[in-house]
Amino acid sequence: MAKVMIVDDSKLMRKKLSDLITSAGHTVVAQCERGDEALRAYLVYKPDLVTMDINMPGLNGIEAIQQIKKADKNARILIISSESDEMNILQGIHNGASGFMVKPFTDERVIRTIQRLLVNIEKKAEEKKNPALKDLNFDEKVKGLILIIDDSKVVLKATSDILKKDGHNIITANNGKTGLSLAETGVPDLIILDIEMPDMDGYDVLRELKKNETTKNIPVIMHSSKTKKEDILLAMKLGIIDYIAKNTSDVIIRGKIKSALIQSRTKKELLEKNSGNIIIDRKGFTTYISFRFTLKSEAAVMERKKLFSGAFLKTLEPDNIIMDFRQINEMDDSELSHVKYILTIFPDKELLIVCGKHYGSIVSEFETEGKNKFFISLGDAETFIENRDEVAGFLNREGIAF
Repeated sequence: MAKVMIVDDSKLMRKKLSDLITSAGHTVVAQCERGDEALRAYLVYKPDLVTMDINMPGLNGIEAIQQIKKADKNARILIISSESDEMNILQGIHNGASGFMVKPFTDERVIRTIQRLLVNIEKKAEEKKNPALKDLNFDEKVKGLILIIDDSKVVLKATSDILKKDGHNIITANNGKTGLSLAETGVPDLIILDIEMPDMDGYDVLRELKKNETTKNIPVIMHSSKTKKEDILLAMKLGIIDYIAKNTSDVIIRGKIKSALIQSRTKKELLEKNSGNIIIDRKGFTTYISFRFTLKSEAAVMERKKLFSGAFLKTLEPDNIIMDFRQINEMDDSELSHVKYILTIFPDKELLIVCGKHYGSIVSEFETEGKNKFFISLGDAETFIENRDEVAGFLNREGIAF
C-alpha cells in the first residue's frame, strides 16, 4: 500500500486523517503541524501522497506546495482545508496540487479521493508482486474492452488507434450482424456504434441489443455523421448513453469514452447499494444527483425531503452539481412540475441538467439562456465542466477576472 504524509496544524485533524488513511490500508509515514516542516519531511520520507492544509504557521500550504513541487515535480499533493475561497483553490491547483477538498468532509469522500490519486501507484505495486501477469500478456492498466461497429474500415482503424493510446482493448465488426454476435460472445464494457450501415443499421442493432438478456445492459455510444437533434433523441430513446459526431476531435472522443466507462461501472456499483429513487455520488469537485423511475410518487417525494436537508445542501456549495433525469420513465406534465420544484431547491447554484431522451420535453419548459445548462448526455456536461475549468485556470494565471 501507499505511504502518506499529513501536514495540518490541528492535532485533531491529523489524528482523524491518520485513522482514515490507515483504515484504507495505507501507511502514514509522517505528520507535520507547520508548513515549514513539510519539505524536510517530504525529502526524508518520500511519501506517495501528501495531504496539505492551507492556513498554518511558518509557511502556508500554498508556499509549502511550491517548495515540494520544486524539489519533486511528480509529487502528489491533496489540499484538505477549511479555506474554500475560489482564488486559493485555483492557486493551489496552479502550483501543482492534484486535488482540493474543503472541510468538513465525509470519511467516504476522503478515502475515495485518496484512492483515486493513488491508483497508479497501487497498480505498479501489484505488477511487482505479480510479474507473471506480463508473461500472460495481461495489462492491469487496460481500462475497458470496447467493441466498435462500423462499416468503414478507415473509421474502424482510426477509432481503434485513438482508443488504444489509453490502453483499451479493442474488437471490431464491419456490420451489424457480426457486431451483435461479438457483443453476445465477448460481452464488452462498451459498444461504439455507427448508424448508417448496409443490411442492418445502427437503430436495428440497438433494438436487438436491448432484447438480449446478455447484451441489454452494455452501454452504447452512437458514433455517426447523423448528428441532427432528432437523430440523437431517437437513439437516446433506444438506449444509447452518449453520442459522438464523426468529425469530433481525438480529445473529445477519448474523454467521452472514459466518462462512459466510469459512469457504467459507477452505476453498477451504486445500483448494488441503492434501491431508491435517488442516487448521489461525488467525484472530485462534482456531485452527481441521479433521479430514477419517477419524481411524483409519494415515496420519491419523501426521499427528496429526507436527502435534501439544509446540512446536505451546505456541503454542496463548493461543488459542480450535475442533475441526471435520464432514468425517469416518462416525462409528462406532472413529472415536469416536480423537475421545476427540484430546481428551486438550488436557487443560487448553476445546475448542469442531463436530460437524455427527455431533452425536448425539459428544455421546452425552461429558460435555456439562464444560469442552468441543459445537456443531452452526461459526457457533454462533464466536457463543459472541464472546458470551463480550463478557461478559468488560464484567466487566473493571467490575472484576469472570471
